[in-house]
Amino acid sequence: MKKYAILLIGIVLMICSLLNGANAQYQIPSKLAWWYDARFGMFIHLGSYSSLGHGEWAFSIENWNKADYQEKVSTQFNPSKFDANEIVQLAKNAGMKYIVITAKHHEGFSMWDTKVKSFKDVTGKKMYSLPRYTSFGKRDVLMELKKACEANDIKFCLYYSILDWGHSSQEINHIDGGTFSTVKSELARTAYIRDMKAQLKELIKRYHPAVLWFDGDWTYKANNPTPEKWWTKEDGIDLYNYLVKLDPDMIINERVARHFGLGDFECPEQEVPEAPRTRQWETCQTMNRTWGYNENDHNYKSAKTLIQELVKVVSRDGNYLLNIGPKGDGSVPSETADTLRSMGNWMKIYGASIYGTTRSPFKTEPEWGFYTKKDGKLFAHIFSWPQNRVLSIPALTNSIQKIYLMNDPEEALDYTIEDGKIQVSLPENAPDEINSVVVIEVVGMPQAAVI
Repeated sequence: MKKYAILLIGIVLMICSLLNGANAQYQIPSKLAWWYDARFGMFIHLGSYSSLGHGEWAFSIENWNKADYQEKVSTQFNPSKFDANEIVQLAKNAGMKYIVITAKHHEGFSMWDTKVKSFKDVTGKKMYSLPRYTSFGKRDVLMELKKACEANDIKFCLYYSILDWGHSSQEINHIDGGTFSTVKSELARTAYIRDMKAQLKELIKRYHPAVLWFDGDWTYKANNPTPEKWWTKEDGIDLYNYLVKLDPDMIINERVARHFGLGDFECPEQEVPEAPRTRQWETCQTMNRTWGYNENDHNYKSAKTLIQELVKVVSRDGNYLLNIGPKGDGSVPSETADTLRSMGNWMKIYGASIYGTTRSPFKTEPEWGFYTKKDGKLFAHIFSWPQNRVLSIPALTNSIQKIYLMNDPEEALDYTIEDGKIQVSLPENAPDEINSVVVIEVVGMPQAAVI
């Protein structure tokens, strides 16, 4: 009898869990607390590809060989107009709380003065890095950005590509090949991994990034590496453990070897999952169609589109990493700066509905927009203003203290509770053409009522 009673209790708890699925919350590791609260960051793709102005994948897409690419593209890179303070101010004014910049992208070009000797050009004579391979000089753009971030209370983070088209251990497989890079031998593979770790140690010891954001792990398989699939799950586990020993507080994304549940958060790319994930996640998004600067790509997303996507992401419990691609001279394209300023105008008023908030408490999403929540407040983000001027919200278990427009907190809105719904009376016109926010102040963390 006792066994059946325990079984019955288990079934009841499972049903309650399903009914309140939107309120289910994974535990946030302490080292991720700042990142989870930040919600909004800037991605920066800057490398020697920026000087070509054809996007970050030009090496592969345009079928360059190593020697020509390094001689005709990389040597011309001179980001003399790179202004770390300007970029950080753009990020700060847009409401971004952390910045991730490419230390080394797939082309293999190091943005810092690496001392790991195997990272040389195809001749084997020159270090393939910004201060050693170009006329740029000895400025350390990563350190400049780090210091500017620290002065403005923004977290400094680094991106690093696992595959490396410039390294002697690998041959580039152009994009239509599907394997991206091939290692020359098992000896070359193990030597590269050893030297990659040495580079990563350089970055950690010199720059102490808050996040290490990996990419270029597409050549993966579970085990038994081959020349085409040379990065394994075991390599990813080993790399993660190596990095954590160097800096236990550093956050590391899943792309040490994706699809194996590794790292500290998942990172879907240019997409928003249909529902919250089973752990922390972040989506990265471009402003136009490429990550690195493309002189022919002026197809920029509007500030409205990006703000609404940010809200959707946070409503599903994710972070939003929005990219900029500076030009080859290091300057920020005017379209990029203008979009960030427009986003900042919205964030100055409504940022509190993003920072420190979590997923919607409800199982379904409304037709008019999305919800976010934090202790004491439910935020209704209204993209489409109800024509009947009534905002219908599912009932909460919490006691309601006040309801108001976020841009006008002193003016309470009238509401009634009937038929399991909170019916809020709205003014005739939406106060914001992008996203108006209604705040429902409650006692405790907003929780959906089970009707």
